[in-house]
Amino acid sequence: MNLLYVLLLVLWSVFNSTSSFLIYNKDHNKCVYAASATVVLTAPCDASFTAQRFQWISSSRIISLAFSLCLGAEKIEDRFKVILLPCNESNPGQTWECKDETLLVLKGHPLHLNYGDYVEPNVMLFNGSGVWSRWLIYGTNENLCSRGYQEMASNPNGKPCYFPFKFDGNVFAECTVYGRADGQLWCSTESDFEKEEWGFCHPINAPEPSITVYGQMQDREHVIVMCSFGRRFTKSSFQLSVEGEHNYTLKDPLCYSNEKCVFDVKVSSPVSFTCVHEINSAVNRRSETYTDHHEEGVSLFYICFSSSIAIGLVIMTVAVIVTTIRSK
Repeated sequence: MNLLYVLLLVLWSVFNSTSSFLIYNKDHNKCVYAASATVVLTAPCDASFTAQRFQWISSSRIISLAFSLCLGAEKIEDRFKVILLPCNESNPGQTWECKDETLLVLKGHPLHLNYGDYVEPNVMLFNGSGVWSRWLIYGTNENLCSRGYQEMASNPNGKPCYFPFKFDGNVFAECTVYGRADGQLWCSTESDFEKEEWGFCHPINAPEPSITVYGQMQDREHVIVMCSFGRRFTKSSFQLSVEGEHNYTLKDPLCYSNEKCVFDVKVSSPVSFTCVHEINSAVNRRSETYTDHHEEGVSLFYICFSSSIAIGLVIMTVAVIVTTIRSK
């Protein structure tokens, strides 16, 4: 595999993302971590760690995917610990909203989600709005509401989905195809499906992807194609269609934040690449096509990227030489 490609993948923090997200404090470079229902701390960010993943399940409630409980506080008071509670849309201690781009505040109260302090490491409510109360979605510059809840379904009586809901011993925070042979997404409109109140989910429109093609310097037969697919949903499938001397489809790419995915492709020019975001059979594909011509020259991206590597190697070599001279 091309060395530049390997280095590129190492520099990028590669992880699969869904409609869930990590709650990130830039000042400390840490993410919110649910150690238990009563202990919510911060830790180095790890997108593969379920205990750091959260998701909006209504316009104001955030659920922990590890515990299927909602982020909130038993008492709405300054410096009171934030914990996980049974999700309850009428509980004011778990109704959140975004303010001033990076603040997460309890609705109707001047209390923000806060990193904690040196005495109390647990995440807490705090009336201050400094950097310890400012949060982003990890891997992005987006606020926590940028992946907010979207109403997905309703039954014939007009009732929306209720998340989370229980069915067959499982807890669901999104529409599911579980239990259906036809693959249609559905949800319960009550907290427990035993009441048999449910509805089909509205079809999800796949965002139209964008595409960037990087020609490599060392091997003119290889290119790196980066597709930006937009938000990933439960049934999203990310693919790259290649049309040229040989036609084929690549699946299961390496992806990182904002659903940017990388494909390493060996081709013969001319060739067309199409990024495809597909969401189950009910949703049409959306794509953009790019035709690569090698004679257009080496990508500016790779010139800058390889230049930065070369400069780094020069600096390291000089440092070694200086250290050696001084030691003598």
